[in-house]
Amino acid sequence: MKAIFFDLDDTLYDQLQPFEAAYHRVFSTITDITILELFKKSREYSDKVFALTESGEMSLEKMHQYRMIHAFKDLGYSISTDEADAFQKEYKDHQYKVSLIPEMKNILHYLAAKDIPIYVTTNGPAHHQRLKLASLDLDDVIPDSNIFISSEVGYAKPRKEFFEYVNQKTNTHPADSYMVGDSFANDIIGANQAGWNSIWINPTNKPKAMGSIQPTYEINSYPQLEELIKLLF
Repeated sequence: MKAIFFDLDDTLYDQLQPFEAAYHRVFSTITDITILELFKKSREYSDKVFALTESGEMSLEKMHQYRMIHAFKDLGYSISTDEADAFQKEYKDHQYKVSLIPEMKNILHYLAAKDIPIYVTTNGPAHHQRLKLASLDLDDVIPDSNIFISSEVGYAKPRKEFFEYVNQKTNTHPADSYMVGDSFANDIIGANQAGWNSIWINPTNKPKAMGSIQPTYEINSYPQLEELIKLLF
């Protein structure tokens, strides 16, 4: 039986929304920066050191400072660690007030009505990720046992072992597993290495991180994703 696995951040909800809200609270005097560009830069820097935070070589606090200080530096501004900390506090608070992308809400209820097994696979600290999931109010479609978080699994995406662990725990098969996510490096490459199908959400037409690997499907909008899901399931 087919099963579908969703990433959390920038897949079930739009991560830019809490980022933008926090920016306006902490950096309202800086008006000549494109918030989307700053957000993209911050994600690039957090991705660079993600493995260090997973291994414990870099604390989350240091990672949060690092990504914002370097993102601002790339855009011509210098901020202090105190400012980075203040931003992270606001950002974290707003992350626990997120809501499902409207089309994603439709998709989840469509799949649940058809009794398709739905799971969440996400990287990050368990407590932090679970608080975000709680704000999305998914209990009626995704039970707690269907949530897999890297810090609990012991491996992070894109490690093949993460996907193998999930298949084993859910009694699913790679050929029937569909990974839906925005991260080419974590979701698409990881799924490919594990023999899963993949659906890459790429609304900004980002280049592929590895040209030799292709997603099974690539979509550029959430209405497109909703249409594809209804064709596949």
